[in-house]
Amino acid sequence: MGCSRFALLYGLAFTFIVLNDVYGDVSYSIPEEMKRGSVIGNIAKDLGLDLGSLSARKARIDAEDSNVLYCGVNLNTGDLIVQERIDREGLCAKKASCVVKQELVLENPLELHRISIRVQDINDNTPQFKEESLKIEIRESADKGARFLLGEAHDGDIGENAVQGYSLQQNDHFKLNVNTKSGGRKHCELVLDKELDREEKKEIMLLLTAFDGGSPQRSGTVVIHVTVLDANDNTPVFSQAVYKASLPENSPLDTLVITVSASDADEGLNSEITYGFDHVLDENNNVFSLNSESGEVRVAGAIDYEKVASYEMQISAKDGLGLVSYATLMIEITDINDNAPVIYLKSLSNPIPENVSPGTEVGIINVQDRDSENNRQVRCSIQQNVPFKLVPSIKNYYSLVSTGQLDREVVSDYNITITATDEGSPPLSSSKTVQLSVADI
Repeated sequence: MGCSRFALLYGLAFTFIVLNDVYGDVSYSIPEEMKRGSVIGNIAKDLGLDLGSLSARKARIDAEDSNVLYCGVNLNTGDLIVQERIDREGLCAKKASCVVKQELVLENPLELHRISIRVQDINDNTPQFKEESLKIEIRESADKGARFLLGEAHDGDIGENAVQGYSLQQNDHFKLNVNTKSGGRKHCELVLDKELDREEKKEIMLLLTAFDGGSPQRSGTVVIHVTVLDANDNTPVFSQAVYKASLPENSPLDTLVITVSASDADEGLNSEITYGFDHVLDENNNVFSLNSESGEVRVAGAIDYEKVASYEMQISAKDGLGLVSYATLMIEITDINDNAPVIYLKSLSNPIPENVSPGTEVGIINVQDRDSENNRQVRCSIQQNVPFKLVPSIKNYYSLVSTGQLDREVVSDYNITITATDEGSPPLSSSKTVQLSVADI
């Protein structure tokens, strides 16, 4: 049974239930940056749970894909509340859909409900240009209508809260043309509207403003410094418009990723090409290096598939007098099995009475692996010489149950070793020892 509430930004969450799977899934939609303690929804009511049993059944929130508990549950009211800061940009960067996975776990009997929290963007980022000023060199013989790429401003928000347009300060020589790339990103070009005369004016200063569509609207500016040059007839041309490369995670520093190249039909200084990164997000700034002379792209920082699975960068080729062309570099990161499974003891009845019947659940085990695909598929086993076994439960949960009659006078304590092994190549494994005491009857 679903319920919904509409809320303004920073207000109440918009709540709805979407699926019933195993014990049922519940989904909520909230704005990012809600204050700690804010109520997301009443999860007890939404799942039809008995409010009085939450405490008795040790109801709690667990993280599904990470160790961060963004939510908590009020056992008295059944409310799901914000426990940690939820920053959409930090969690999902530019992804259109941002979903935080949490789990509601109840015991006696074990019951698991998956919670999907869709984090909605708010306008909490201002458009920013990579540099404080853009320097452009234009030959005085440039024809009216000539276009000069200015790149784009970066805004951590998405949708209407991202960059929506640009405006150019009124001037005598240039107008602005704004284009939309795939995915809705907007970049602009400076269009020559009146021919230049170096002998009349050799430098022109312009102000470019980028604005988003949020409410209230945010904007950022950059100064365009135009230097008028004598004629340089040819622009560098890249050998490819888009360069693609594949790189395994954990690649050593200085590993060669790819070499880009451009040519210029001019001679002398006008044909000397310098390469550079034109538009690199702050979080990608130190991951790769580009040799300005050879065009070699090499690893300069840590490559972790679990953090970033792909990179897209814009590379510029500038000749000696400042004419520039651009190419796109796309680097796909491939996963390797570099994370061993981690075993978590979620619950343990200790000590247990010696007259407990076979098949009794005495503990709950959770196993997680941060890798992807086969590298995160985990097999869990237990030593054979103890009267206990692991029974697969829900998803990556196991129940530790007794398999035979216990006798404290024979064995009063057990050290139970649990081993988890993933299906990577080579496989990685980890173990955890559970200490269990037998109580006298």
